[in-house]
Amino acid sequence: MVDRPLIVWDADGEPPVGEGLVCAWNSYAVMDGVISVLRHVEENADRLRDRYLAWVDELGESVVGGRRVVDLLGIRRTDFSLWWMSSIFEKSFWNTPTMASVVRLLALDEILASCGPAEVTVVSDRPEVRQAVRRLAIRHGAACRMRRPSGVSLGDSVRRRLRRLVPRPVHAARSLLRYSSTSRPAQGRTPVQWNEGDRTLLFVSCFGHLTADEAAAGRFDSRYWTGLYEVFQESGISTNWLQYFVTSSDIPDFPTAVDWLARIDANPDDQGTHAFVNAYLTPRVMWVVVLRWLRIAVLAVRLRRLADPEFGPRDHGFLWPVVRDEWRDDLRGDRSMHNLLWLGVFEAACADLPLQHRGVYLYEGASWERAFVHAWRANGHGELIGVPHATIRFWDLRYYVDSRTRVRDGMHSLPQPDRMVRNNVTAATAFAVTSVPEHVIVDCEALRYSHLADISRVEPSHDRSGPLRVLILGEVRPGPMAKMLDLLVDAVDRRGLTAEFTVKPHPNSPIRVDDYPSLNLLTVSAPLSALVGDFDVAYSSNGTSAGVDVLLAGLPVIVWLDDQDLNLSDLRGWPDVRFVGESTDLVDALRAVADGGVGSSASTEFFTLDAELPRWRRLLEADCHR
Repeated sequence: MVDRPLIVWDADGEPPVGEGLVCAWNSYAVMDGVISVLRHVEENADRLRDRYLAWVDELGESVVGGRRVVDLLGIRRTDFSLWWMSSIFEKSFWNTPTMASVVRLLALDEILASCGPAEVTVVSDRPEVRQAVRRLAIRHGAACRMRRPSGVSLGDSVRRRLRRLVPRPVHAARSLLRYSSTSRPAQGRTPVQWNEGDRTLLFVSCFGHLTADEAAAGRFDSRYWTGLYEVFQESGISTNWLQYFVTSSDIPDFPTAVDWLARIDANPDDQGTHAFVNAYLTPRVMWVVVLRWLRIAVLAVRLRRLADPEFGPRDHGFLWPVVRDEWRDDLRGDRSMHNLLWLGVFEAACADLPLQHRGVYLYEGASWERAFVHAWRANGHGELIGVPHATIRFWDLRYYVDSRTRVRDGMHSLPQPDRMVRNNVTAATAFAVTSVPEHVIVDCEALRYSHLADISRVEPSHDRSGPLRVLILGEVRPGPMAKMLDLLVDAVDRRGLTAEFTVKPHPNSPIRVDDYPSLNLLTVSAPLSALVGDFDVAYSSNGTSAGVDVLLAGLPVIVWLDDQDLNLSDLRGWPDVRFVGESTDLVDALRAVADGGVGSSASTEFFTLDAELPRWRRLLEADCHR
């Protein structure tokens, strides 16, 4: 037990010195008298992730008024529960900051158990964090004081309060109108006749990763599925494509996407039959969605029981404050309406399809996927295969479920694909962690990474008589990119680091090199495969996957950890990859490279690769003869 107060510091600026033991919410730095919550997360990640998944499973199984939460959220006359689309179950770091807050609170619980302080002071501008830490302190028998950090903008506080004044049903109605308006270009554009037969495949895919010129000319060649089009032609497989749209640099807007898809369908070359899922938003579907929303909104009254600190699983009481607002949105707000719209359009689309013996969809663990899997099953279609199109990060918890959730069957059980594609080492790890049965897994090539099949590895050999050559890999988010470069500036200005720095900016996030005069930055735009031989080491953020490409090419990689984030790197846990959270770490890592102490042990075995796609061919041909 510590004999001084513990201060949970969730604020900008340096934490107070001398007032007590500081527990830094947003820092990887190691200092005397300071405990880093994020460092504790990194060092105990497997245990904390397991606790998180267990809490989600046990909360869904908790009983309110004699019925499980999962059952209470069941949609009438279906076997589907909206629980599987809730923010709590999805656990998306892309859509919400609460996932990282839950992980931090679980870590803080362990820190308090270890330190045993008699008093806890939480300094945070976020009321949900203050309340959660207060509940934790009470749990550990400590007194708790709460205060806001000084210098907090009054305007920010007022804006947050004003947003909360708008009733959630208003947000829900606005979401319905917005979805209807956005979908209008596609409405009514459903195929006159879908392909059918035992040599037909349905693909549910994001309409993206296209070459704009080819798409505008009516040629469909998505990089999500690189090489499969040739397989279809050679094997005589016909395809149906149910597409969803996500804003990206590939396609400027949804009307353009609808126009391109119409040109693709009009192309006489057989490229399958295509439709946007939005095309199935009809007045009848909207009416069903509104009726379902009204029922769930009324049900929200019964589910207020979840706010009781004594309710549910062991960790629930102190975790609830940080998920409470999003849970309310799941029941009555914008997210509730959006989820019901996804369910409605997928039900209509799957009902419109002729019998499909096989289906394939992009597997990301997103909430809409559970709606699609349910609609597919409810309409009597055949085998369904989930395909991860990218690496699976350790903290991308959308992909992870408690093993008990996966094996539980019966009414309102989790909708899951029949088989899942394993195409890289991160997918293999994720499937093992969540106890995916081996007979469900099928090994196939990683289609989006097929360009790495013939990658030429370099053997970097730093000339110790010259400066270290550092390639900086830019990322799309301007804020984290600026912080990553600021850390490098600190390493140069305060730590005496000497090196040559070249940055390859993300195409959608240009960098003003004049803002960093001490780095003397050069910029390059060539493909990474043409660059790696000119450098000794790559410096990457934990929010970009470019580090994987250069590591596979043989270049050592140093990954910067954002002090506002968990370690979201694709390379977490990979040998010889160094992770840095402060300038001293960065200098040590770069000097280790210069001294030959850091190499690159990665190989192309990171992904399953073969330009001829033999595994995909076996899978598709085997299914055709079932």
